[in-house]
Amino acid sequence: MSHVLSRREFLAAAATGAAASALPISVASAQASNTESTAGSIAGNASTSAPAPAAADIYVAPTGERELVIGSLDDLEAQARKILPPGAFAYIASGADNQVTIRSNREELDRIRLLPRYLVGKPAPDLSTTLLGEKLSMPIITAPMGAQGLAHESAEIGAARGTGEAGTLYTMSTAANRTIEEVAAATRGPKWFQIYLHDDRGPSRELLQRAEAAGFTAIVFTIDAFAPGASDDTVRLGFSFPPNLPLVNSKTPFFKRSLGWDDVEFIQRTTRLPVILKGVVSPELAREAVKRGVAAIQVSNHGGRGLDGIPATITLLPGIVEAVDGRVPVIMDSGIRRGTDVFKALALGADAVALGRPVLYGLALGGSRGVKSVYDRIAAELQRAMLIAGVSTIDEINSDYIYEG
Repeated sequence: MSHVLSRREFLAAAATGAAASALPISVASAQASNTESTAGSIAGNASTSAPAPAAADIYVAPTGERELVIGSLDDLEAQARKILPPGAFAYIASGADNQVTIRSNREELDRIRLLPRYLVGKPAPDLSTTLLGEKLSMPIITAPMGAQGLAHESAEIGAARGTGEAGTLYTMSTAANRTIEEVAAATRGPKWFQIYLHDDRGPSRELLQRAEAAGFTAIVFTIDAFAPGASDDTVRLGFSFPPNLPLVNSKTPFFKRSLGWDDVEFIQRTTRLPVILKGVVSPELAREAVKRGVAAIQVSNHGGRGLDGIPATITLLPGIVEAVDGRVPVIMDSGIRRGTDVFKALALGADAVALGRPVLYGLALGGSRGVKSVYDRIAAELQRAMLIAGVSTIDEINSDYIYEG
């Protein structure tokens, strides 16, 4: 009987190189089963295809660089499904357990209604903003996501480059397939480094120091992902992580499971960079974080990949914004797909939003140029929303534009 790996074991295989023997259905076989479907792509583009399958223990990611014609970011998920092996797609796309949270993230955003202002004589919208001293072309940044080599051969290098070319900020994950230094060199755009702590603080100290030396300008401390994910789809598919996609910075997928404020203090002592707390879901935690000198708050339910049943982040956002009371920036992620989603989050008090899965889908379909296409599309949607709503700058967006009837 084949052994099915948990998400933590799944990632462990990347570090140890032991995954091949655990695959009930080989990655190569899954890749081969998708070969005929790779001709489909976003309308108006050359097709994106994965290379011919290699040996059973070698993962072959999609390749190629191309701009995408995108009607909606929602279109990208179906297109990425066509070119990614089923297990890899499930790992990227699926949420935990019954996927209540991942669905709620979208449903609650859709429930919010907007109230525009007309005859206000505003100039053309300007999407630019500043976040912790970084000048951005838009209030939308790339969320930290691990193992981007599953999506494209360029992995984090392609995602960072495409984000930078869009004029916005890339957050690199500890669980990356490319080194801190490689990713830093790939983009001239602003970049933050996300940290998962090791039980032994020595390796974590080294990662923080490397990130600072490489030019990353803030540290994002994720506090909500210290237990394995629970995607039913990856279990059903028997998918485990390919050994040729190691976690080259952390060297391990096993991270500290019991976190406390002493860990926040350790990071603050180790680096001169500002620290963002990611995974904040309550006003009480937000207030304590600000009291303890955290530089920004990231409201996040990990894209529905962690504890299933956590409310949508857009639902949690107003209470956390009230608790923070303007003392530090507030970022929100999980569920953002449209420019109007961004507008709604900003109207409810966020200073910026972080984009997750659509970036990986764009990477899979078009490499760095695909990532830039994702940002170009959502920026165009936000600009249109601002124009119709009657605002000309990001700072003008507030709760007056939310319909409360």
